Amino acid sequence: MQEFEIREKYRTLLNDLDFDKIELELKIPNIFQILNISRTEIRHSNFLSWLLDPNGTHGLSKLFLTKFLRELATSEIASELDEFEIEELNFNNVELRREWRNIDLLIIFDTLVICIENKFDSQDHTNQLLKYRTIIDNAFQNHKKVYVYLTPTGLQPKAITERTLYSLYSYEKIIDHADKILKIHGKSLNIGVYQYISDYLTTLKRELMKNDNLNELANKIYKNHRELFDFVIENKSDIATALYPIFENKIRNSNWKVCSKNKGYVRFLTQQLDQIIPLKGQGWPLKECFLFEIDFLWNKNRAVFKTVISPSNTDIQNIFCDAMRNVQGYSTPNGKKWLVHFTHSWEFKIGNITELDENNIINLLDAQWDKITEIVTKVETELLKYKDMLQKHC
Repeated sequence: MQEFEIREKYRTLLNDLDFDKIELELKIPNIFQILNISRTEIRHSNFLSWLLDPNGTHGLSKLFLTKFLRELATSEIASELDEFEIEELNFNNVELRREWRNIDLLIIFDTLVICIENKFDSQDHTNQLLKYRTIIDNAFQNHKKVYVYLTPTGLQPKAITERTLYSLYSYEKIIDHADKILKIHGKSLNIGVYQYISDYLTTLKRELMKNDNLNELANKIYKNHRELFDFVIENKSDIATALYPIFENKIRNSNWKVCSKNKGYVRFLTQQLDQIIPLKGQGWPLKECFLFEIDFLWNKNRAVFKTVISPSNTDIQNIFCDAMRNVQGYSTPNGKKWLVHFTHSWEFKIGNITELDENNIINLLDAQWDKITEIVTKVETELLKYKDMLQKHC
């Protein structure tokens, strides 16, 4: 599109009343979004535990827990929970445990224990559900037992053997219970409690189920202004693009040379090594046979510094490998093509592009730069001893 077309479509968007509505709605404070925990599984388990606790500060008494139990009792798998016996349970002596033996949530009555595995944004992994059943069976031998697999839409466990043992429960039902409670009992609730539950419902509907009125508005606006939004999406900066200059500046400030670029990585050499590294490798744009590399995107919440020997002819790789073996602290590399002898990783939680704080990124880098410099210096010193051999292949 031409600039005048973009400006015209942008003006049309700003004059759309639905755009005003969504802008106003997004400005309404929500405690879960303020604390940045709207998609944090453990926080959802904490809030559910609070709602389910008949002695909780919400003032609902056993109301939410009773609704939960009645719905659960309709499951054929929860055979040890009889809906006609729910009112006979001792709600005064119920105990809720969070993260006990890594189990998300336990509801413990005098004669009954309910084990809830909360999968808000993930699935069960190998033998996880079996392990929890074994723990409960051993710890509560005299209790009736019910196992619950809680997901956004009531999905089955990944472990096929557990599907006949875990009752399915969904956040759709949680939303339904909470909605009804607010509609019927909302006026009698403490104003703070009402707001917390309301914020929780908004978060579930908007972030998890994608069926909040704001989601509907967003879809409507997108349909009416599709061409402009598609253009923005295709041309917007992403997190890798935003981060790269920060790493590049750090390398240049260390008087090192930035080398082959790829999304999510920054690669470099010292000035002296740049003069002797053969350009006969495979895989990198500039065909370097060796580089220092920092992966700042593809390892979840971590950045990793590496020394990397790229695929090339055997003679060249052997020169680098011989040199690396002489450097204190080297490790035997895994794999046969891409050879990594040194790694150093650190926590690198950066959020999304709208939350990117350049000063914070620089501080995270500064804290690791001495260690990176130490490895770079050791490797450079040893590789320079092989200068003549390497230059024969340049």
